Amino acid sequence: MPEREKSAGFPADESARISRPAWLLRLVVVFIGGMGYAAALPPLNWSVLAFVSLLPLILFATAEKPGSAAFAGWLWGLGWSLFAYRFLREIDPAVPWLIAPVISLWPAAWAAVLPWLWRNTMFPLEVEMGGFEKREAWLAAPRSYFRLLAFAVGAAALFTLCEWTRSRLFTWNDFGATQYRNLALLQIARWTGGYGINFLVAFGGTALFACCRTRLRSAGLRVLLTYVCILTLVLLTGTIRLSGISRQEPNWFPTVIQGDLSQRRNAGIAEAEEALEIYLALSRKALKTTPKPELLIWPESAVPVPFRSAHPVSGAFRRGVQQLIAAGSVPMLIGAIDFEDVLPESGRIPGVTNSALFFNHRGRIRHKYDKIHRVPFGEYIPFRRYLPDFVTRAIDMNRDLVPGTDSNPIEVAPQVRAGTAICYEGVFSYLTREFARRGANVLVVLSNDAWYPESSEPEQHLANAVTRAVETGLPMVRCGNNGGSLLVTPEGRITQVLEVPGPEKRLELRRGRGFRRLEVAVKPVPEETFFVRYGEWFPGLLAIIAGIWALAGALHWRNRRQFYLDTLDHPKQESGS
Repeated sequence: MPEREKSAGFPADESARISRPAWLLRLVVVFIGGMGYAAALPPLNWSVLAFVSLLPLILFATAEKPGSAAFAGWLWGLGWSLFAYRFLREIDPAVPWLIAPVISLWPAAWAAVLPWLWRNTMFPLEVEMGGFEKREAWLAAPRSYFRLLAFAVGAAALFTLCEWTRSRLFTWNDFGATQYRNLALLQIARWTGGYGINFLVAFGGTALFACCRTRLRSAGLRVLLTYVCILTLVLLTGTIRLSGISRQEPNWFPTVIQGDLSQRRNAGIAEAEEALEIYLALSRKALKTTPKPELLIWPESAVPVPFRSAHPVSGAFRRGVQQLIAAGSVPMLIGAIDFEDVLPESGRIPGVTNSALFFNHRGRIRHKYDKIHRVPFGEYIPFRRYLPDFVTRAIDMNRDLVPGTDSNPIEVAPQVRAGTAICYEGVFSYLTREFARRGANVLVVLSNDAWYPESSEPEQHLANAVTRAVETGLPMVRCGNNGGSLLVTPEGRITQVLEVPGPEKRLELRRGRGFRRLEVAVKPVPEETFFVRYGEWFPGLLAIIAGIWALAGALHWRNRRQFYLDTLDHPKQESGS
């Protein structure tokens, strides 16, 4: 405590000093809490751990100064990201170690403000000035319930807002992804988007903190009970909704083709020819089935050469697609590397695009969708012009794809309008919402997870995408190169998986080669969900809650400061008189 406060007669902090080994042990527990978050994600899917993973961090942060709290948040983030993003080692062993310290800055920033907010929103001024014992006694009293609840809600809101800002850079493996198999909980996304799931999971950790911090006294237990009641209401509402959904007869029958090819971005001629022949052969077999497919779908960049180029295999690529369509009079939707459509008189060199090409039953390209949200450092290097050459050489993949700008759906059949996302795009709610707003009545995701032949990335990709179907209320058709070719219903159910032989018990995780005709119920004019209609209103509400909470803390801080100043001036006035 500052000397001037001691001289003013304020009691010193009576809390016992914590030994260095005990402090380090608490940090280890914080790190384990982050690991618990990772364990709640695929492949372990111990989803209940997500609800308790924040507890060690909040207990530590609220008892420390902002600097120590920020370090603990960063350490918690490392425990999460080093394991949750471990799949990136299949690109390069160094990548998880490079990305984890950066991703961990978000929980560090959140934890850094907790000490200040705890001190300035939790205790009335007279209680805070009374010292450690009075503060502890006040926490144990029932009257602390409302402030404890405000802290729990405010901290959860602030954490969700941090995740919202992170989603603008690299949205992957948030709290919502830990609950992708909890259908009852997923239903809240129709109203709040995935952020509602994030908030409920974070609120679970902050409510547990309130319970533990009061040593299971009345106020803390009431906060936890309040949370349990809210969560139960959400789960009950979701369960009732699921039980009341009537089955709609399927009216669209696309066939997804899964070639199960290795990563071939820099494929030679022989590898490109092999890829083309595999997809053509599977498609020919699909066309011979009864009933015949209504649409053939190939995954992202199924053939590793640009569709329209002078590459030796590109000509065979174009001929093969045209001959296939001519043989079956069946339209196709394929993922392919392509180029911008640039007018010759512009004099500009066309940029490379990651595209989805739709061919009608006559073989004409009727729509071209270019990937809008590119993978940072995979499909482009952010701020390339500002980075030193030695940095870009180390991380460059020798391409900066040009982003698309048109998010209009593709009419792939009469009254079937597909909002088509390419691979990584399928996890972004802003994009799938925009598809729905522009009239899409089905989502199609063309994916290729060949970069990750052995890790849990394909399941994580699926986990991060399922909520998009619930948010929009639209079925999602996924076509993957090496797994995850299936249908996700508007309620988030994973169904009609392309089955291939393999030891993996869960069919959606098996990697193999094949095709499947899907039976999709597409409503001609689906009802807009609340999320599609109003967008990210829920983060806006959380921002208001967090802002009011912070403002209350700022007013308390000002009053406490004024109290110090008045008390310090009081002895001077008495001596002057």
